[in-house]
Amino acid sequence: MVTRAYTTLGVGDAFEKPAMDALTVLDALVDEGEPILSAYRPEQDGPWLVDVLFTDDTDEAGRTRWLELARELCPVLPPFQIDALAERDWVAESQKALHPVRAGRFVVHGTHDRMRLPPSMWNLEIDAGRAFGTAHHATTKGCLIALERLAMRGPLGSVADVGTGTGVLAIAADRLGAKSVVASDIDDVAVRVARANARANRCRRPIRTAVAAGPVEIADTVIANILARPLIAMAGQLGASARRTLVLSGLRLRDGRRVRAAYLARGFRLKEHVVIDDWITLTLERRSGHAAFVGRQGRTGALPSNGADL
Repeated sequence: MVTRAYTTLGVGDAFEKPAMDALTVLDALVDEGEPILSAYRPEQDGPWLVDVLFTDDTDEAGRTRWLELARELCPVLPPFQIDALAERDWVAESQKALHPVRAGRFVVHGTHDRMRLPPSMWNLEIDAGRAFGTAHHATTKGCLIALERLAMRGPLGSVADVGTGTGVLAIAADRLGAKSVVASDIDDVAVRVARANARANRCRRPIRTAVAAGPVEIADTVIANILARPLIAMAGQLGASARRTLVLSGLRLRDGRRVRAAYLARGFRLKEHVVIDDWITLTLERRSGHAAFVGRQGRTGALPSNGADL
């Protein structure tokens, strides 16, 4: 049984931004993907809703406390209503409410919108599911924009997508002409999803995948759309894995300075940034004279102590 809590904001386009702003605020209460949040309107002329889906793992007291904290963080929200929902494919249901998202030239859409869009190499078909990354979140969108800008200045070379989620950024790198792409994630479910998405999107070259907690090899361009704390904790690893460029996201604006400082200390400089709502994506460039990790044989290669099986 799934329990749904929802609140109705109002009818009209004017309520889209408050709904999305509420989603951004409530995201601070999400722990390891639970509960599942969404903001949408079921019909074009219907009201905007903010939905919260609790799984069986959350008891009634936990749900009540979560909703109390949600109202404290976002007092403008009307009171939540509760539904006990029978087992259904809620992932499929939520996919229907997600509209295509444009990020630069890219258009990220679900399978339900495939026939509505004209064919284009910039269409990325990614369904919502258990892995993160549909470009509806500002961090994924920011990374797509940053990657495209980077590719416009010169070749991406080899690319490593750390914390790949759905694999959308790895697939985008392939579309932008990356020489090779490796996608890794600590979650084996995400890796399976990324692998399936890469096949479905018919990448130019095979995208290699690995279950790993960090970078699995050195690459010219390294992408990590994670969170501020792990990005700071992994600054040594990620910094050592990037020959030229780092694209970092998953960051609130308030965290940008701390994350940037961690990488400036490791030989990088800020090239540019993308700000969407309260989220920031950093593009960092290695300063001359600061080399990537070099192995014992005097050549760059796989990072040590990783154990990932590609």
